[in-house]
Amino acid sequence: MTNARAKTSSEAEYDEILRKLDTLLLRHQGKPSVSARADANAAADFRPTSIASGSPTQVPLTAADTIPTLTEMVYLPPSMLSAPGDITSLIAQIVDSALKDAGEDLGAGARAALVQALESRLFGL
Repeated sequence: MTNARAKTSSEAEYDEILRKLDTLLLRHQGKPSVSARADANAAADFRPTSIASGSPTQVPLTAADTIPTLTEMVYLPPSMLSAPGDITSLIAQIVDSALKDAGEDLGAGARAALVQALESRLFGL
């Protein structure tokens, strides 16, 4: 009985957090709330498909079906990128921060090799 109450309590807290996040997003985006769209589009969560017999069936949409996908690619020639020194400096700062966060320490030679390898992989420089 206590476990059921704890579950109900945590679900209520979770629902409250979701409601507050939804309100915050609505305030900043000016778009209809997710819960309002979900209620209005409850029937749209399934799409009809045909099987070999020819009769349509309902297949639920997955999350991947509803997430927009970026299909455009931008190619920049190396001449439009920052100067190689700027890129090297930026990558070195990122590596230093990541090593610090991980609590790891690399020698100067290993660190320079890592920065150079990342720069080569990312930018082909």
